[in-house]
Amino acid sequence: MFSCKQITTFVYDTKDFNFIINSCEENESSFDNVLKHMWKQAEEIKAFRYILNIRESKTLKGKYRFLIQLNPDRAQCRRAPESITSTLQSFSPIGFNFTKLTQQEILFDIGNGDTNDIVAINASPLEQSHCLLLTERLKCLPQIMTEYSLRKVIELCLLSNLWSLRAAFNGLCAHASVNHLHWHLYYLKYEMLLEYINVCSYISGIHLLVDYPAKGFCLKLSDFKNIEDFVSRTFLVVNYLQLCRMAHNVYITRAKSKSNDELYNDIRIYIWARKPLIGVKDTTAFIPGVCELFGHLSIRGKNKICI
Repeated sequence: MFSCKQITTFVYDTKDFNFIINSCEENESSFDNVLKHMWKQAEEIKAFRYILNIRESKTLKGKYRFLIQLNPDRAQCRRAPESITSTLQSFSPIGFNFTKLTQQEILFDIGNGDTNDIVAINASPLEQSHCLLLTERLKCLPQIMTEYSLRKVIELCLLSNLWSLRAAFNGLCAHASVNHLHWHLYYLKYEMLLEYINVCSYISGIHLLVDYPAKGFCLKLSDFKNIEDFVSRTFLVVNYLQLCRMAHNVYITRAKSKSNDELYNDIRIYIWARKPLIGVKDTTAFIPGVCELFGHLSIRGKNKICI
């Protein structure tokens, strides 16, 4: 790593990737250390809209074992979402976008030091170290996935040596709040069903998530010879939805063969197509975005969880 204009640049290579993680060991990688340390520093200087305070967490009984968390500050203090009216909506310089981040909000650069590819805080955090991957930020691209951004987010997931790091993408008309290309990254230290649920083979390299309330597609890194093929096939599915103007959500998680396995030896990507949601989303209501589709439910109410 080196510092340029007070923004740290994180330099990495494919040799830094972690393909197998033992869940019984807490060996943070250099990437984990830097991300967590700098996120904590941003919290200490009050760069966030609120200090993360998850009032209560509970794993629900039943076959799906959804995780619910009470986080009322996220609804009450977050920035007002942008009005999204189309899956092809163009980027607008009016209002908030990620070129307007303060220097305190930028954690580090993951490119060549020009702050075009960066990791920044999510000022309204959902979980620990909740941040944003912003690729080609200065090009002012709309919230339409690019193959480059997909490759970058998978690389960051592999740089982590913790099974709990997750990545998520809300597309346009699928509860994206800002129409500027971004991915969410955060640590969720709860075992989730979609880490190991059985999926049905569909066509080469693509599976179907069937035995689950939110049906979708699933791709596994283990089905491919290399990361490039994994990225290419995943983007083929996502880009098909984009070209067909179908709203969609994408979630990336470490995976294992079965629940009681200690080793996380795979990465899964889930893709959900959905009916488009038009306008400004209601942040006070229960909104099933990408995290909720994965089984991570954030509750905005002021009261205790009573289930």
